[in-house]
Amino acid sequence: MPIVLQEFTTPTNTLVIADTAAAPGTLPTPAVFQPPALTSPAIDGNNNYIWSPNNASGQTVTFRSTFAVPGLPILSVVLPVSATYAFAANETATVTATLEIINILGVVVLSIPLFTDSNDGNPQNVEIAVGEALIAAGVLVGNSARIVVDATVTAPITPGYDTNLGRYLGELTVSALVSL
Repeated sequence: MPIVLQEFTTPTNTLVIADTAAAPGTLPTPAVFQPPALTSPAIDGNNNYIWSPNNASGQTVTFRSTFAVPGLPILSVVLPVSATYAFAANETATVTATLEIINILGVVVLSIPLFTDSNDGNPQNVEIAVGEALIAAGVLVGNSARIVVDATVTAPITPGYDTNLGRYLGELTVSALVSL
């Protein structure tokens, strides 16, 4: 299966949609780059972690990353899609992903769950979630697709928290095989 998309979470494709440290009425807000700790793992050489603009010990933040899936065919019988999501955080992270088919009016016409996974609170590892979907051609004509990944991350609880901020990094790889 050829790779049709390989992209990292960034402030341009990721919003903070929930944050226990945010003031009421301030969400959603773009995520911000957060420098990695010396022990933070990199994913494919990338260590551009993100976090909320707010910082508090033990805060829980939910990120929503939206990845456009390019190159949907108009003439096809089926489109098998395989999505691999590698992610890391310096505390507990749980991710869920959904493949959404959007018509030309911008309305979601089909929503397919892809995966749910957690890093079990291990800040030293990169966790990998995998999901697959099979989409019929009748759904694809004139439509576009995106994968939406929601990640809920809990920051560490530590004294002197400003030296140990929350960090989260994800990489989505989408592969597809077009059958004619």
